[in-house]
Amino acid sequence: MFKVCRIINLFFLAPFILNSQSLTFDGNNTLDGQPLLNTTITVMESGKQIKTFNTGNQSTFKLDLPFGKNYSIYFINAKSQRMYMDVIMNNLPEKAQKINMTYAFDIPFFPKDAATFDTAQFKNPFHKVIFDGKNKMVDDTIYMKQFIAKVYLRNENVKAAVAADPKTIKWNNLAGKFSYNNKEKLPVRNKKVNLINGNGAVVKTTSTNKYGNFIFTGVNLNDARKIEIDFKKEFTNQTVSVELTNSKGEVICTNNVTNNKAECQSSATNKVIEKLIDPRFSYKISAKLIQENDKKISFYAKRTVLLLNDKNTVIRRGKTNPFGSFVFTDLKPGQTYLIGVEKIDVETGMKVNLYTNADHYIAPVDSAITSRFVRRFSADNNSVFNDLLIDESQLRMDVSGKLYGDNMNNPLGDLKILLLNDKFETIDTTTTDGFGRFIFKYIPFSKDYTITGLDDKESLLEAISNILVYNSEDEVVKIVSNFKGKRFKYNPLDAEKSKLTEIYADDPWLALLSTDTKTIRKANTIIIEDILFESGKYNLLPDARRTLEKIALVLSLTATIKIELSAHTDSNGDDASNQLLSEQRAKAAVDFMIGKGVDPARVIAKGYGETRITNRCKNGVFCTDDEHQPNRRIEFKILRN
Repeated sequence: MFKVCRIINLFFLAPFILNSQSLTFDGNNTLDGQPLLNTTITVMESGKQIKTFNTGNQSTFKLDLPFGKNYSIYFINAKSQRMYMDVIMNNLPEKAQKINMTYAFDIPFFPKDAATFDTAQFKNPFHKVIFDGKNKMVDDTIYMKQFIAKVYLRNENVKAAVAADPKTIKWNNLAGKFSYNNKEKLPVRNKKVNLINGNGAVVKTTSTNKYGNFIFTGVNLNDARKIEIDFKKEFTNQTVSVELTNSKGEVICTNNVTNNKAECQSSATNKVIEKLIDPRFSYKISAKLIQENDKKISFYAKRTVLLLNDKNTVIRRGKTNPFGSFVFTDLKPGQTYLIGVEKIDVETGMKVNLYTNADHYIAPVDSAITSRFVRRFSADNNSVFNDLLIDESQLRMDVSGKLYGDNMNNPLGDLKILLLNDKFETIDTTTTDGFGRFIFKYIPFSKDYTITGLDDKESLLEAISNILVYNSEDEVVKIVSNFKGKRFKYNPLDAEKSKLTEIYADDPWLALLSTDTKTIRKANTIIIEDILFESGKYNLLPDARRTLEKIALVLSLTATIKIELSAHTDSNGDDASNQLLSEQRAKAAVDFMIGKGVDPARVIAKGYGETRITNRCKNGVFCTDDEHQPNRRIEFKILRN
């Protein structure tokens, strides 16, 4: 089944402009979630061609369509069905025509060879954009649903389901993860994944991301029988096994790669497709903001960062950490979002760029909307979004608040508090201070958690009917009934968690900057950074310099540590050459930090070549590139003064 059409962005840029007489159509062409290039676009008005052009090596395009007329926009691409959409604007009132409108739309093309389509339906528009009768252009959702239903009715399974009961067709999200079936359980990254129907035809295609995860949206279970992952020509005679897990972490299929493909098929005993259904599936993203110009680089630290929806409305606010990193959770597949910063927060003469947490450049945050700079992205299968994604295991959180008995004049001090995960296992413990305050710092992320209290004195909670839970900003979050003889338990709702919880990416250097002794004790002794070099070279790349800038900042802010920096290689190549290369790379990194003002006595350079392989991938052992990757690393050993 193919994804339904959807609005990606519709907003008014400047309602105070009175001389605009057109709608700016901002389009993005996609096929199976991937950018579609080289599309010929033709605009017709009253049967006459008024504009035609080709997108060339881009998937995006812009059109200005004057108000007061109706248009048909035709899309022609060798990989897709020939199709068109209608834009109906002959009924706009005069006041609406004086608003500068931008309508942005992700255009989902239909595959040319799809056996499940009724291609005769493409003589009709696949989509319509209409005036809502008030002040904006919107999707004609009724027409859109009717078209989708008709275009798929060629499939016999769908026909039978509709004939029996039209309500039996349900669109589902399928979410899963492919990993290598070995000791390390490494993710199968950036591989093509096909959804196949009962006739063996591919009905949807996507790719795994850097964590091995994939998702299919808008799937009809009547038209899905098998999941297949394609390795192209990566393997020849090697025996490689992969496993498929669902979003709950349950292994639902294990199979060997045969002819560079591995498949998981639903059967009477193992309903693979059904086990992948996850209607609540959402993404988590994390990245880093850095201010730059020709002379200066600085972290966009401890500033507000915004998440906006496709209507340019702020839906979440976050704070960057000392390294400019931020996290947003619960992003819905297929929707469009914007990452934004307030212009007033940007230093004069500087621009804000978006980087991964491993300091790889993503894109500038430079599109100006009102008082903000933003960067638009789609929560879909694309390179930019793949860079933003973060795995749940890489997240940490702080949970903090205040507890009062019955009223704010009675803080519950010296009360032992436990934080439990969704399996009711203890994550951490703490004790409230004299003001009833508690905080759990630098703990593993848990989507669901419970706060519970132990009354060691047995009298503290005796005469209390209600426990008032406040956040650290003195906002009431919850009033929890207290029952004598029972332990106080509080399981926050999602909206309440947002008031108590700060979520951030697990950067091991953060623990070293903490003033909390308990957090510092949790700090890693050895930290591995993703510092990359060109093959056979030791010159520092720009991404590596930014990572080393961060470490230099840590050393400047704490005098209690020094660092032993060691470089390692994989087993590819000559042993002696790898040893020399690792020594040169370690020295280059240390020299850079010294140039940034770090005391030479606090950084030590060592190279180990391929003498410290972390897995089975030693000389003479075949390994995939994914298996070799953990051995190509730079380690920072923290030495306490």
